[in-house]
Amino acid sequence: MQTICITGLDGSGKSTQAKLLASRLPNSRIVSVWDIISKAEFQPWTIYKKTLNVEKYVMNLYPTTRSLFIFHAFNEAYQRALNSEVDFLIFDSHWYKYWAVEQAMDAPVLLGEFFKQQYPASNLTFYLQLSLQNQMKRKTKISLYESGHNEKENLDNFARIQSEAKPILESLLPNNTIYLPGKNEMESLSNEIYGTVARKFGL
Repeated sequence: MQTICITGLDGSGKSTQAKLLASRLPNSRIVSVWDIISKAEFQPWTIYKKTLNVEKYVMNLYPTTRSLFIFHAFNEAYQRALNSEVDFLIFDSHWYKYWAVEQAMDAPVLLGEFFKQQYPASNLTFYLQLSLQNQMKRKTKISLYESGHNEKENLDNFARIQSEAKPILESLLPNNTIYLPGKNEMESLSNEIYGTVARKFGL
């Protein structure tokens, strides 16, 4: 099983690129923190049925509890993906991004040290770089979580959290991370990512 990570801050296009890559890779699976809500295999038993309900719940938690909730969701998706019979795992964000945002929202730094030990680096990591100005242009809707658990969309809080999360995220990226300009045209980025994957794995 080969592992590929496409990460970046909110609005960088990582989810879109993960889906595009998955459509070109046979027997692949995307791994996301929200799999317990969105994937059919979790629905027979999960209590998390609607994203908005989960966000309302999470926004009322203290930082430590919130981080543990976010990472319990990610870890469940991660472990189940590892046990699936696929050739490629494509991480939409991976733990780096989730932790960077959590730390920017006051989660204890020591928790990050624990999480870091749980997840080995992917075989390939792509980081989609995007300026805060372009992030805000792309975000037509800001979730409760992205706006710092406010009762309504809040651009100022979104900007603050993203600005603080960026250097944290970049400090956590593996040394062999491939940096790509997130502002590039979607198809061009997709071709570049797939081309790198194809060369790496002899496709």
